[in-house]
Amino acid sequence: MPLPLKDGYNFNYARVCHPPFYEMTSAEAYADFYGLSFMLSGDALVYSTECATIVRKGDINFTPKYRYRRSTYISDQPREHILLKFTDSMVSELLPLLGVEHFNDYFTDHPSSIHLTRPEQKKVSAIMQEIEAEWNTYNEYSEILLKGLLHQLIILLLKDHSEGEIEPAPDPQKNICLFNAIDYIKTHLHKSPSLKETAAYANISVSYLSKIFIAHLHTPYSTFLLNEKILYAQKMLVGSSQTMEEIAEKAGFSSNTYFSDCFKRVTGVTPLQFRKSYQQK
Repeated sequence: MPLPLKDGYNFNYARVCHPPFYEMTSAEAYADFYGLSFMLSGDALVYSTECATIVRKGDINFTPKYRYRRSTYISDQPREHILLKFTDSMVSELLPLLGVEHFNDYFTDHPSSIHLTRPEQKKVSAIMQEIEAEWNTYNEYSEILLKGLLHQLIILLLKDHSEGEIEPAPDPQKNICLFNAIDYIKTHLHKSPSLKETAAYANISVSYLSKIFIAHLHTPYSTFLLNEKILYAQKMLVGSSQTMEEIAEKAGFSSNTYFSDCFKRVTGVTPLQFRKSYQQK
């Protein structure tokens, strides 16, 4: 879980680095503070009971209060992001401009994830550098200065992405189903769960679950399942000394030959070549 803000603080800055194949073992609870994450490198699948989305380099992801949030890897690359946490007092002056009573309300009708163009990424990076410099020399005046920089950052983001890019508010029920489906897949990879089995666990129809994967992750169920199996196998190849047969079985492949064929088709190399490439680093 994310550490709560220090006593007397309404803001926190952190630069977070995760190694390849890192995934959170449990959801983070954002209680009485908000989160703003700026992806510097890598990509991840971020999901909660309210939302599921893929974030990549250059993406901004807001986390409203009272949310549970969990992220996991979707590639074999390390990832790095800047995470800002702040309370209501840091954004209260912005509410009239946003036309809402509470900051959480803004994300009812607006997407919580924003992909930035390269010029926008440069602007955000410049503000983040100022925030980092002020945070590293924190004193009695810093919160005032950090509030101004945070306002500048949020206005830049919401101004450039408010008109013409507003997406319909996500259906919470759809995302709850997707969350449950992803959780089921990850915990039952060794069984290679079918669409029908996963849909039954999520208590929805097969066709409905298939549509949710396409609508929210832009990926068919079968492709998502295969990618999850390959990623799990990559994690085991790098982090364990288990045999190919053992890894194939735990990743849900019917045979070592089928595992090797799928692995090479997806990654371009055999499992053994992949393992050797990481041992040489």
